[in-house]
Amino acid sequence: MEKLTNCEIIIDIESIENISGGNQTFEVLFSTKEKQKCKLIFKQVWDVRWSIENASIDRFCELRKNLPEGLIDNNIFVVENSEYIKYFERQVSGTRPVYNLKHYILYDNVDSTIDILTLNSPVLEVLP
Repeated sequence: MEKLTNCEIIIDIESIENISGGNQTFEVLFSTKEKQKCKLIFKQVWDVRWSIENASIDRFCELRKNLPEGLIDNNIFVVENSEYIKYFERQVSGTRPVYNLKHYILYDNVDSTIDILTLNSPVLEVLP
């Protein structure tokens, strides 16, 4: 069963404004509830999915049924025992090792959800 755990970055995302990237690097520009502009940078990204919130309602309900004690509610999590990683592993047919792959999920308070499969932890930049 999939389980949410806290990411090393704890942040309240109000609105995801832009997703850009390619060649295994992706950036997510967003504003916080405090109206700060920030950017999350993901390197060595192997797969990305974006969806509107309505496409994830059932999934989030299931994930939130078994929240671990001590989980800090924010807008970026790591998904343990990820079905997405299992799907990706089947799709690459052994051409890429997935044992160090992490599944991050980000969402805002408007209607965006982003799933990212990456080998590295994200880097947060606060923009001027």
